[in-house]
Amino acid sequence: MRKSILTLTSILLINFLGYSQNVYFTLSNTAKFLKQNSNDTLKYPFVGGFQKPQFSKMDLNNDNIKDLVIFDGIGNKVFTYLWQNNSWVYAPQFEKSFPPLSQWLKLVDFNCDGKEDIFSAGGTGFTINPGEFVGATTVRYLQNTSTPAAISFNQKVNCLNHNYEGIDDCIEYNPSDVGVIDDINGDGKIDIIQSPASSNYFNLFLNKRPTGNNFCDSIDFGLKVINWGHFSYKLVANGFNLNQPASYLFKGGKHLSNSFAVFDLDADGDKDFIYGDGFYPTLIYCKNGKELSPLGRDSMIAEDTIFPRNTYVPKDIIWPTPYFEDFDNDGIKDMVITTNEPATVKNTNQVYLYKNTAANSSLPANFQFVKENFLQDEMIDLGGNSKPVFVDIDNDNDQDIIVATQGNYLSTKNGYDLLYLYKNIGNVNNPVYSLVDTNFANIQQGVTLNLTNVVPTFGDLNGDGKKDMIIGWYNGYLNYFENTSVGNNIAFTKRDSNYFKIDVGTETAPQLVDLNKDGKLDLVVGKRNGTLAYFENTGTITSPVFSAIPTNDSLGKINVRSREDTYGNAIPCLYDLDNDGIFEALVGSYSKSVILFTDITPNKNNIARRIGNIFKDNSTMAADSIMQGIYTSVSIANIDNDSSPEVLIGNQRGGFRFYKSTITGKISLSTENDISNKSFKAKIYPNPAKNYLMIETDLVNENAQIGLINILGSTVLNQKMTKSNNETKLDLSNIKPGIYFVKIQTETGKQLVQRVVIEE
Repeated sequence: MRKSILTLTSILLINFLGYSQNVYFTLSNTAKFLKQNSNDTLKYPFVGGFQKPQFSKMDLNNDNIKDLVIFDGIGNKVFTYLWQNNSWVYAPQFEKSFPPLSQWLKLVDFNCDGKEDIFSAGGTGFTINPGEFVGATTVRYLQNTSTPAAISFNQKVNCLNHNYEGIDDCIEYNPSDVGVIDDINGDGKIDIIQSPASSNYFNLFLNKRPTGNNFCDSIDFGLKVINWGHFSYKLVANGFNLNQPASYLFKGGKHLSNSFAVFDLDADGDKDFIYGDGFYPTLIYCKNGKELSPLGRDSMIAEDTIFPRNTYVPKDIIWPTPYFEDFDNDGIKDMVITTNEPATVKNTNQVYLYKNTAANSSLPANFQFVKENFLQDEMIDLGGNSKPVFVDIDNDNDQDIIVATQGNYLSTKNGYDLLYLYKNIGNVNNPVYSLVDTNFANIQQGVTLNLTNVVPTFGDLNGDGKKDMIIGWYNGYLNYFENTSVGNNIAFTKRDSNYFKIDVGTETAPQLVDLNKDGKLDLVVGKRNGTLAYFENTGTITSPVFSAIPTNDSLGKINVRSREDTYGNAIPCLYDLDNDGIFEALVGSYSKSVILFTDITPNKNNIARRIGNIFKDNSTMAADSIMQGIYTSVSIANIDNDSSPEVLIGNQRGGFRFYKSTITGKISLSTENDISNKSFKAKIYPNPAKNYLMIETDLVNENAQIGLINILGSTVLNQKMTKSNNETKLDLSNIKPGIYFVKIQTETGKQLVQRVVIEE
């Protein structure tokens, strides 16, 4: 019994140690991307894109200057920027300090301590007490408990309580809307304006806590005004019924989607109302006539249905949403207009910045248009659902990038995907990427159904030395495109729209990889349910053969679907990170971001091991689990000819993030195909090599197969070693420079793998 306990303890210890940080990935700006039609490079290409961003400010680095915090409801992702040298500097090191958030974010100093607190959507996922039930429309409040050393927040409630006519209830706040949390009546306390579900009017919840700093932590709201502002939305037109009596409250029907803000635009001391609707492209400005009211009540008395007037007005978005902050830190609040629509709307260059040119904040605001791509002009943001893939598409020995994307909604209407080509115009050591083609391979030509949710993968399937392309897409079939390039003219020709009749359901995500190390490219296909299927290539190097039935329908027993979701959208990227002959897999997903698994083998009984806490958004932070967004995808390659590969991660927001890897030891625990499990010795020289490699072994009376494998797992050279001769010379005259692995495998299953470098 004691021996069994010790054995179990050893196994647990090994698994525990396996989670130590032998591998992690650090966000990097080292890969350079040119701005379109320019020789300048993007300052922050790898922010990841914006889709429906929301803007707030707080001091992130304790320099007494308010910095910028952006929350994108697509993927619930926080972005942080510091104000330095009169410009916004992307500072991702602060993003992990924010807790998990949902739907919306407002940073407001609620407890009068000078630090902005968090208000966000509540719900069952953020309960404090066991067994607590709160609906999805509640408001969550987290107190800012930051110190000079670190940003932190402590959740106080998951339901902001209010009392109306003696009844306590949670304040309802439609999670799809953008409403108001601000001091409405000028008493220095934070109030809330919301629009009840399926209504066309607005309610004011007044902060009822006693005045004074001793009561700042008190949370006490009351429903003060039903139909605040005495106006209601018309519904049949983009406008309001103004100065309404209470008897008109429920007339006009019900409304579903809106965004609104308050701001004293005319500097008369009351809060005017700025409104955006889910069905219209322009904002409405409603003037508050409180100063004219004999009762001193907020009352909307006039409207302008085109706001801001006398400057550029966005025409290509719907559900416009205004944010009033000091975006250039000159002491006067400016304005950003963007969209709150999650899908069918302009999804790039859709963050419109307006500078307030008023001489001071006591004068009426005068907003003048500055740009349509605030912050986006220094990042890669292609539109929606971007999936980047490293590939040397032109066989010049450096890594280019192909990106599958929905592209700009104004062109594609999100009805089909395109492939973009970023050509590496630098070199194998110092890559520089330029966007040269926004319709690469013309994949939509001649299709019956538009290809959507496209995932490409590349590999030489016919042995001609050129990388062909397989595309997975929404309907589940695989499209095969042969590389028919001639010289510098890159061309692909579709050969099959239902490649070997492989169908694992909708939204398939293929990867070509030699999983069983037999020198032929196999297929690993990610499925919508979050699992991976393996299809062995039973053909030859020049003529692949795949069965329509998976060789292994649940590779490694991997599943990246979360319990809360009905689908997982697994997108695999297999790569031997630690060069031990055993694959790791970084797997993109619908809502779990990117997950690392190791010990990936073709064996049906094999269970891959998950490794957590692998990402850093700054070199000074500890590796952690970092939310990349939703619909993530991964690609890995060594793009700068050093000892470690790089990682690109795409997401639904339309951009991608770039990480440098750090491998400090062995990652896998399996010994299957493990190069550290040597059962014979070999001398492989010279290394680095140029024209040839000599291989000498101590094998006796045993035949062996020698393979030269590139970093993508493809065997580029095969040669036999007979038992009568334990010395072999490999001719490298037709092998491109790069990093390779020499794999020697005997008839009895003994094997050895050694890394070699081939120079020009």
